[in-house]
Amino acid sequence: MQPLPASALPQFLQRLPALTGFSECYPHHVLAHESFSYGETQPLFRQLEEISQRSGVSRSAAFEDFLTASTCALAAETMEDEYLTMVERHKAGKPGKRSIDLIAKLFAQLINAMTRTDGDILGDLFQSAISHQESGQFFTPDSISQLMSQLSIDEPDEEANDRSPLLVSDPACGTGRMLIDAARRNPNVELFGQDVDARCVRICSINMGLRNLYGWVVCGNTLTCENRFAYRVAPFFHESPNGRRRGVIRDIPVEQTPALTRSLQTGTVTRDLFEDQNAAKPTAAETPASVQPAIMEIPRWITRLEQRLDVSDSTCQSSQDETAALDPEPDRGPKPDGPARQGNLF
Repeated sequence: MQPLPASALPQFLQRLPALTGFSECYPHHVLAHESFSYGETQPLFRQLEEISQRSGVSRSAAFEDFLTASTCALAAETMEDEYLTMVERHKAGKPGKRSIDLIAKLFAQLINAMTRTDGDILGDLFQSAISHQESGQFFTPDSISQLMSQLSIDEPDEEANDRSPLLVSDPACGTGRMLIDAARRNPNVELFGQDVDARCVRICSINMGLRNLYGWVVCGNTLTCENRFAYRVAPFFHESPNGRRRGVIRDIPVEQTPALTRSLQTGTVTRDLFEDQNAAKPTAAETPASVQPAIMEIPRWITRLEQRLDVSDSTCQSSQDETAALDPEPDRGPKPDGPARQGNLF
C-alpha cells in the first residue's frame, strides 16, 4: 500500500468523518463548511467574518464582542464601561472602515432577520459557526421546543381571577428557545433561564429582550448553585446623564433573581427557586438614596397596551392604504379615527 501524500491529507481528513460516522473525533476546522437552518443567517456570518479580519481577532472573539455590544445597546446606557472596553478592540481605522462600524450594521441585520423569521438567528449562527457542538452542546430543535411548551404549559385563561405571572424555569436554557416558545404559548409568564456558558446567557437575554419578554437569565451552574452574573430582562426607563433612555436588559445581582445560590462561606443554598421575589427585594426606604438606581421597570400591562396600539396602528394604516388604492378621488380632509381606534383596542 502506497503511503498517503502529505498534500492529500487535508482532503482525506475532511472525508473521514463521513466515512466512519465519528465526526466528534476530528477537529471541526477540517469538516464541511457551515450549514445554517435559516437562510438569513448566512449574511450575518459573512459580516462576522469581515469583523474578525478587520480587527485581527478570531471569529469566536469577534462574536463574543458582538454579543457584548448588542447587550449593551439594549441596556439603556447602564453598561457603558463594558461597552467602551469592547470598543477599544475594534476602533482602529478610519470611520466607516472600522470593525466597530460593521458591528453596528450586524446588529441591524440581526433585528431585520429576526423580524422576518421570528427565529433563533443568533443561536443558529452560534451553533453552526462558533461552538461547533463543543462540550456536547446541542440546542433543542424548534419543533421539540414547541412540543414541550404545548405539553407542559396551559394556554392563558382570560376568566381567571389570578393574574399573577406563571414562573417558567429552564435550568439549561441555551439560547432560550424553550423559554420563548413558553411565552408564545402563554404570554402571562415570567421566564427564568440559567446556563453555564456566558455566550448563551447573552444570546438568551437578547432573544428575550427583543421580544419584550419578562424574566431573568443567570450565568451559573444549576447543579452546584455557583453563579457568576445575572440579567433582568424587562422593558425599563433609565434616567441617564444624557436624558431618559429605554432599554430591555440590565445587569443585576444574582440575589435578586430566583436562582439557587450557594454561599461560598458555608456551602449551603441560600435561596429557593420559587421563593417570593417581592419579599427578597429591599424597599426604597431600606435602600440608601445614594445607591438607588435611576431605573423604573415598565409594568407588563403597559407593554401589552403598547403592543396592541402598534397592531391597531398597523391595521388602520393597511386599511387606509387599501382604500386609497381603490378610491381614485383625492383626500377630502382628515377623518376622525380616535373613537374607532379605541373601540378596536378595547
